Amino acid sequence: MIRDIQCPQCSGCSVVERNVGRKVGGAVGTVAGSLAGSSGMLAGGEIGGTLGTIGGPPGMIVGGLAGALFGALVGGAAGCAAGAKAGESLDGRVLDRYECLSCGRTFNLDSNSD
Repeated sequence: MIRDIQCPQCSGCSVVERNVGRKVGGAVGTVAGSLAGSSGMLAGGEIGGTLGTIGGPPGMIVGGLAGALFGALVGGAAGCAAGAKAGESLDGRVLDRYECLSCGRTFNLDSNSD
């Protein structure tokens, strides 16, 4: 809970940050980053498969899968970070930043609208 912020409706002090934009932006960014990381998956799979030739066919398979997985993870992580940052800019500007746990009202500090 956030101290020193009161609900404009009930004057309650049980107020939390909602972070809706950051959460949604992070989720969308993760999906988009993973899809965009498909080229990274292919490159990582090729590199892993090439490096895995030392271990023969099993090494190529394991190396290729590990490289592809690494490419997808890197793409997803980068997309999540970018999406969360973009969504964070919506919080407080477009979306209400705070929610009162006592009465359920959502609000921003600079406005009294729902």
